[in-house]
Amino acid sequence: MNGPKYHVGQIVHFAEPAVKHGAPPGDHRIERLLPPELGERQYRIKGLDSGRERVARESQLDGQLAVETLAQRLYEAANATNVPWAQRDRTIRSPWLKEALNQLSNPERSA
Repeated sequence: MNGPKYHVGQIVHFAEPAVKHGAPPGDHRIERLLPPELGERQYRIKGLDSGRERVARESQLDGQLAVETLAQRLYEAANATNVPWAQRDRTIRSPWLKEALNQLSNPERSA
């Protein structure tokens, strides 16, 4: 089994098949990595809107890697403290994630 696909603090959402089977909509944050069950990684996730926590299998999730990657690049370009992105908590990450999402939603804004 390879390393985990997602890391703590990353924003994910349920993949389409999981949503069709009753998974809650909206974005979720990875709170904790859990031990694998039946050969599949599991994560403790928390809904950003609802605040409710649940366990999800890796196959049920889709990551927002483009948003996370752009947010990290924006943060690092403006980071005067030299504190790595991975060591920042959600208070610092959230504005950068919002900015990245805005730029990806409005491509002419980033030009």
